[in-house]
Amino acid sequence: MIVIGYQGIGKSTLTKLDNRFIDLESSNFKINGKRPDGWEQMYCETAMDLSHQGHIVFTASHKCIRDYLKLHQGDEVVVIVAPSLGLKDQWLAKLRARFKETGLEKDRLALLNAEACFDENIKEMQDYASVFPFYEITDMDYKLRYLFDNFLKDEAVLGTFGFKRIKV
Repeated sequence: MIVIGYQGIGKSTLTKLDNRFIDLESSNFKINGKRPDGWEQMYCETAMDLSHQGHIVFTASHKCIRDYLKLHQGDEVVVIVAPSLGLKDQWLAKLRARFKETGLEKDRLALLNAEACFDENIKEMQDYASVFPFYEITDMDYKLRYLFDNFLKDEAVLGTFGFKRIKV
């Protein structure tokens, strides 16, 4: 399974706790600080290979990644996880706290992107709800692991864990 995940959903945290999960860090696909043309093909092919090996692979949520997976996913299960638009202020506060704690450049860039484009990013991801199952985080007290532990259960069960499936 491949999970296209918005920044700050807990990809790295969950991978530290459970080796079923892999956080495929997109910043590792930069050369001299820049992504080469066509990087998304290498990135997505790597994600699909890891998924075929039985891992749940978290990817970044860039449009080029969504587009590549849309065209090339084959029989691969791909889902999207992102916060609801209503969580914007809380999400930005979460990303600020994360950057303050880590000081990492990737966390600074994620924060800057979210501050500038949160609404646009989420709406663009929601546009793919007709392509990939889209799971919206509705409550800041969610636990990402619970989504996967209860993945095939009904909407009422998911709702108790802070998630809602958006259907088109």
